[in-house]
Amino acid sequence: MRALFLIVAVFLLSYQAAPGNAQAAADTLACRGPGLGCQVGPCRPPAENVGTCRDGALSCCKW
Repeated sequence: MRALFLIVAVFLLSYQAAPGNAQAAADTLACRGPGLGCQVGPCRPPAENVGTCRDGALSCCKW
C-alpha cells in the first residue's frame, strides 16, 4: 500500500512542471475579463475585434 502512495506522489510531481502548461499566452491573458472572450474566426456582430488569443490562432472579441 505504501508503494501505491509513492507511485501516485511521483506521478503528480512529474506533471507539476510540465512545459507548455504552466502559463497561458500573454495575448490570451489580456483577453480575459468582463465582456471579453476568445473565439474561432472573426468576431460576429455586435462584438468587435480587440486583439488575438492563443498566439494569433483565435480572435479576442469584446461584447
